[in-house]
Amino acid sequence: VILTDIDGTMTLSDEELFKQIDDGNYDPLENTSSSVMMNKWSDKGYEVVYLTARPHNFRAETRAWLQEHDFPVGPVISANELVFDESARDYKSAWVERLTGDFGWDIIAAYGNAESDVQAYEDAGIPKDITFIIGPFAGSSGTQAIENNDYTAHISDFVDPYPAN
Repeated sequence: VILTDIDGTMTLSDEELFKQIDDGNYDPLENTSSSVMMNKWSDKGYEVVYLTARPHNFRAETRAWLQEHDFPVGPVISANELVFDESARDYKSAWVERLTGDFGWDIIAAYGNAESDVQAYEDAGIPKDITFIIGPFAGSSGTQAIENNDYTAHISDFVDPYPAN
């Protein structure tokens, strides 16, 4: 599977959700080529799993945004309540361990933007060479940096040459 966060990873920033909450007509901005990248993974036969710190009560808006921006269909795992920082780390670590341990899924690539993503993925044993971080923490703690909020180079350097599933 391909594991990805949404806010600040697929969207331009963590604030995009709050802008949407404040204005129901606001369409959160997408990081350059994020939907293109996820569709390339899906076209290669990989399941895309969206692991977000967004609470359950925003699941409908989340699914609508993913659909409107042409992201591939996949499980959307959301939190019981708003989690951030250390609580987001704990929540995401537990879910990654469940996906790999209980479900037996192999994670081919993990995407995030926050320090809590870096830590959660590390806690769950995802190798740094397949942990891709965008935004201010890009490349932190030995992760792979996605520069300039743009996945275009990553697609050609990593996704395109990766074998189909």
